[in-house]
Amino acid sequence: MEQTLMLIKPDGVATGHIGDVISRLERRQFTITALKVVQKATTAQLTAHYADKVNEAFFPGLVSYMQSGPLVALIVSGTDVVHACHQMAGATKPSEALPGTIRGDFGRLWDDGAIKNVVHSSDRIEAAAHEIDIWFPELSELTES
Repeated sequence: MEQTLMLIKPDGVATGHIGDVISRLERRQFTITALKVVQKATTAQLTAHYADKVNEAFFPGLVSYMQSGPLVALIVSGTDVVHACHQMAGATKPSEALPGTIRGDFGRLWDDGAIKNVVHSSDRIEAAAHEIDIWFPELSELTES
């Protein structure tokens, strides 16, 4: 069974969309195999997670956004779950996300250009495994014992 990572970002938590996201996953018959609230993401976690964006000018703002409040990390399991969850999330920019997607329904673009897009979902199986290790290191420690 395939697994993926989904993060409900601080804006999604603050606006009360945890249940909305989980309900959408469950309606698709996916299984939540792990869930936790991260009170404040560490800079190390975010640097590892967004390694391809560390040298971008917007990275400090991204870190600030991701540390602006608690987030919810989920491991979701099911058939073709990486692709399906990525499609359910919608386009990165909420203004480009289709209605019916999480970002299309709940995300928004602020007047200052900041993107508040509610969730992150892994885009590839390899990325999912890497991201799960970042956000759920205790699970990889269990399998190593």
